[in-house]
Amino acid sequence: MVSILITGGTGFIGIPLVKRLHELGYKLKLLVRETSNITPFEKLNNIEYVIGDVRDNDSLNDAINRIDVIYHLAAYTGIWARKKSIYYDINVKGTQNILNLALEKKIKLFYLSSFTALGPTSPEPVDEDHENEKFCMEYERSKCEAKKLVEEYIPKGLDVTSFYPGIVYGPGDFNIFGRMLYDIMRGKILPLGLCPGEGKSIACFSYLNDVVDCLAKVVENKDISGEDFILGGENIEFVEYLNLIAEISRDKKAKRIPMWIAKVYAWLLEIKAKITKKTPFLTRDAINAIKYHRSYSSEKAIKKLNYKITPLREGLVETIKWYKNYSESN
Repeated sequence: MVSILITGGTGFIGIPLVKRLHELGYKLKLLVRETSNITPFEKLNNIEYVIGDVRDNDSLNDAINRIDVIYHLAAYTGIWARKKSIYYDINVKGTQNILNLALEKKIKLFYLSSFTALGPTSPEPVDEDHENEKFCMEYERSKCEAKKLVEEYIPKGLDVTSFYPGIVYGPGDFNIFGRMLYDIMRGKILPLGLCPGEGKSIACFSYLNDVVDCLAKVVENKDISGEDFILGGENIEFVEYLNLIAEISRDKKAKRIPMWIAKVYAWLLEIKAKITKKTPFLTRDAINAIKYHRSYSSEKAIKKLNYKITPLREGLVETIKWYKNYSESN
């Protein structure tokens, strides 16, 4: 039986991935922090938990004992941080710690990166060879640096495969895009129920279940070492994505806000965050990031991994159904 270590297993993508791998019968070990919420797995047997952090090599050494495969999902994904160094400590240095141990112990590594590591695009879809280091947020820069690190380890003999999901949507997401979906669905203007500006930039939306399905079925695939795959979805104007949410949930169109007002609002939220020490719902950098095209092709994953893309409307119907149930029970 293949033994798998998962970092970031209590996150938005991590939770359904852990459940799927458990269903498939794999032996699982999760690297978690003392504050991590593991209640989503309380009904699952035979999961081992190791208290630790990707920044701490001692805990990583304990975690990789008797492991065949690592899924590295752990990352700091917040749009804001009091100390920007946290992006590099977790997303770059933490990834390097995983790379070193995987190489030393000859452990197969699946690395979940992000579309942001590839950078903005033209309106036409690009593939895995695309590189554009025009970044708006520290998160984007850190994921690009981690991507480069992974590529440096391949000639050294590391057995690694990288994945770049688009903007992942689906049940359980309360990051910036999930919160935006939730607010538009409820017709709530603030904090994120408005489309900043015209919203004409192209964005790539990946359904959570599609990403998880693909990640779970590659465990024993021996033909993808050293490769990378975009796990995208439909490419659509950002405003049309928000309009779909409003139409499906309320038979309306998304409301817009002038870009300059959105930036003033974000600036005020940033000031509040500095006082309260809590992450703001929106930042000026995040608004700037939305202005760029993020159009990606998943053809390689479709052909080589049999990656399936759920139609955006279909995925949103299921997602909105989940949020409505959540809203009614809270």
